[in-house]
Amino acid sequence: MTNQSFYEIKCTGCGQTFTEQQTCTTCTKCAAPLDVVYDYDLMKQRLNLYSLKNSPISALKYLSFYPIINLDKIVSLNEGGTPLHHCVNLSKKYDIKNLYIKNEGANPTGVFKDRGTLVEVTKAQEMGAKAVCLASTGNMAASVAAYCSIAKIPCYVLVPEGTPIGKLAQSLSYGARIIQVRGSYVECAKLAEKMAEKHGFYLAGDYVFRLEGQKSQAYEIAEQLNWRAPDYLICPVGVGTNLSAIWKGFLELKRFDLIDKLPKLIAVQPKGANVVITAFKTKKKCKALEFTDTICSAVNVSDPLDGPKVLKCIFDSHGHAVDIADDHVLEIQQLVAKQEAIFVEPSGALPMAAVDLLAAKGFFKKTDTVVCIATGNGLKDPKSAVKIVPEPPTIDPKLDEVDHYLKHKIYQIQAEGIKNKDKILWKKIPNTSSLKKIIKEEFSISLSTKVLENSIKSIQDFENKGKTITKQDLQNIIESQLDKYSSKERHLEIIDFETKTSKYNMAEASIKLRIGKHLHLAQSKGVGAVDALIKGINVAIKKHDKISITLIDYNVEIFTGGVEAAVKVTMKAVDKFGNKIISHATSPDVIVASVKAFEKCYNFLYHKNHGKN
Repeated sequence: MTNQSFYEIKCTGCGQTFTEQQTCTTCTKCAAPLDVVYDYDLMKQRLNLYSLKNSPISALKYLSFYPIINLDKIVSLNEGGTPLHHCVNLSKKYDIKNLYIKNEGANPTGVFKDRGTLVEVTKAQEMGAKAVCLASTGNMAASVAAYCSIAKIPCYVLVPEGTPIGKLAQSLSYGARIIQVRGSYVECAKLAEKMAEKHGFYLAGDYVFRLEGQKSQAYEIAEQLNWRAPDYLICPVGVGTNLSAIWKGFLELKRFDLIDKLPKLIAVQPKGANVVITAFKTKKKCKALEFTDTICSAVNVSDPLDGPKVLKCIFDSHGHAVDIADDHVLEIQQLVAKQEAIFVEPSGALPMAAVDLLAAKGFFKKTDTVVCIATGNGLKDPKSAVKIVPEPPTIDPKLDEVDHYLKHKIYQIQAEGIKNKDKILWKKIPNTSSLKKIIKEEFSISLSTKVLENSIKSIQDFENKGKTITKQDLQNIIESQLDKYSSKERHLEIIDFETKTSKYNMAEASIKLRIGKHLHLAQSKGVGAVDALIKGINVAIKKHDKISITLIDYNVEIFTGGVEAAVKVTMKAVDKFGNKIISHATSPDVIVASVKAFEKCYNFLYHKNHGKN
């Protein structure tokens, strides 16, 4: 350790020491992660304990704990100082008196990464970086891009293709130069390393300086608990830097006698990317996964760099580790929002999902203090939330339609529909009374005989296509039948159709339909089957009605994986008077769903134009 510095960089594997000019990412000899080793006696001389205990909480108040030499180079967005939320409602649910969420979504860019970025971009400034590059699953990209924009340093980001647009939108707005890579996060990280080495850029990421900033979560939690450590701290694990950073923070507080005990750590990962959890359970080294698959994009890491550090932290703290299914994560994401008004991204819901899992097994004592790290704001990945939250129903501005909504408790269908969406509800199509009982059990509502009968017809349509009905499918069918325009007289009815498509020729469609009292057989061609059908329907409509409707948006959503998945089609149409309608339809067949949605669009606009609303 030099006289100019109160710290040095040391390899956690072979013990080799380095200067930050030599490396601040991984060991150049054995490729293991690095650690900042402090001269704690010298650090203690730098501490102002009065200020530490009395000044307002923020990441900047802990400057004495960071490896920053030139304080004039600090790049900050006033990160840290995030709420430690006492979960009053969930404490009762789980019978844990002191259950807390550390809401890291309250950081400047909506994620815990800002704490590490404070230190990392400051070090890039100190080292005279001409540009910063990094690999990210989205959150770090947004954070580093924001801080680089303040520091006026160009920022290059490599992200896996398909990264949530909410995260990319942030990064792009901050001026980041983003490249999507057809590969995993690990492949992005390797490519970013080569990019930095060849072009002389500062390589940011889950490396040694980031860890030093993120340990401030531990400082804040202890201070917010009146300088006590919780009994358990639960944290999501991707690369593993955050959990090991938090552990280091608590160790430092204990070293300086600011707390009298250390917490037990619980690491949590999604089942589709559970490298560390598997290693913990088998008591073996971390083994990279060939494939990962999880909705928790922020922790979707196949080969976590700091996995060995996390395992050591868990064992040293006498902690635990669990993995959680994606469906469970999404369910708990909604539970946390409804019970505590905290909207977190899926990865941020992992800790509370772990509480849900472990509390059911009697893991916690009633008197335990449990802190969950909610790593990021739910607006980072809103599409994940709406995978299980149906689109709200649309009504005309009439009180009777509000009454219809309340009478049929459509809100209850949506609330109960979150749970067990892939559940198979029967082996053979139920009769009306059996379906009524199933719907009562699954959705806590009672439906009229007419709605039940129409629902059974839709169920038969599904099963005639070879689709086994799941709870998700039944929910969509019920909501469709409760749509008031499904029960109105249909001026247009598509009785049947056939389509013919090929690789090179235009699609052909033959349609049997009824318009008012008139039956028609129509034929048409189009660029695809749906286009051909809609053109044919419109030709028939023009013979009897002056209404001209134009399709202005068309979206297809697949609910589950596999070729037998049900789809939901959303169409937006407008007539020549400017009246607009958005309609939805569901079916195992995208063409059938499209035809149903178009039929709804037309019938709505027909009633609108003919005063039959």
